[in-house]
Amino acid sequence: MLHHERLGKLLPTAAMVGVLAMLAACSPEPSTSDEAAEPPAGSGGQPAGADPASGQHPLLAAALEMDPQVRAVVGRLTEACLRDAGIDRFPAQLPAGLPGPVVVPPQQSPTLDEAEANGYGIRAAETADQADADAGAGAGATTERFTWPSPAEERRYQEALTGAADGETLTDDAGNPTLGGCVGEARSAVYGEVAAPPSPVTVIDEAARAGYAADPTVTSATAAWSDCLQQAGQPQLLDPADARRFAQYFHYPVGERPGGPVPEGGPWPAEVAREKEIGLAVADAGCADRTGLREAQRLAWEKALDAAVDRHGAELSGYRDAMAAALRQGQQAIAD
Repeated sequence: MLHHERLGKLLPTAAMVGVLAMLAACSPEPSTSDEAAEPPAGSGGQPAGADPASGQHPLLAAALEMDPQVRAVVGRLTEACLRDAGIDRFPAQLPAGLPGPVVVPPQQSPTLDEAEANGYGIRAAETADQADADAGAGAGATTERFTWPSPAEERRYQEALTGAADGETLTDDAGNPTLGGCVGEARSAVYGEVAAPPSPVTVIDEAARAGYAADPTVTSATAAWSDCLQQAGQPQLLDPADARRFAQYFHYPVGERPGGPVPEGGPWPAEVAREKEIGLAVADAGCADRTGLREAQRLAWEKALDAAVDRHGAELSGYRDAMAAALRQGQQAIAD
């Protein structure tokens, strides 16, 4: 799968972040994960025990690889169009690349080594981000905010980008919302006169999750894991995803929709919160080892995902082939 680092090289400006956001509105939404309804702010980063690549069906993997590559090509064509229009001043560089539809396996417990070293890794992403920021500042990086020379210059840019400005919405002959300007031109070069092909990935994700949830081996192993956790002095939690969600509130205030039980008295100072997080993660990992929950999850997920892909294989193959054709057209447009 194309990584965000490569997307950042292909789409070097923050202008492309806006482009990709508009493109995302025309693409299937990413599938939901096992996270809480309202996870605490600042709790990003890959959760310990979550492996998006595990149990990936080869046909599904091939289809998922297409989306970020096509988006990147549309971004390059859009930027080239803007420069041809005489617009070569964009906002300062920011990380670029929005994910397309994905299928992420149910979250597993961390390993005992992971749990003892870093709990669920809830604050790890913040620490890494701060280290990057400190390194950048040490190298003389600037944090100056980009500003347009004038409202007229910004309007010119927006009109060139989408064919509209001031919040206008363009519509086609049938009255449907559409994208004009350089974005529309780039998408036409990639997809032709038709819309981007609909992705069956979200439907496959939903079907796989339903099959997984109905698997009796997972139900039994999860119940045993939950009982084990309580015997270890931890609260009653539904599954490893629920445990990580609970641990987030050691660090962060509870929002309006916490999505389940929350620890009383939190949040706590960083060192206390970390100690509580590691304690829960170690109990979680130990119970997963004793009950065989990880293996039950893996086998049930692979079985459910294979069944969902087989059920929607024709649509998935068609989507993969349509996106591959779009990628070839876009690459040819760049070469021309």
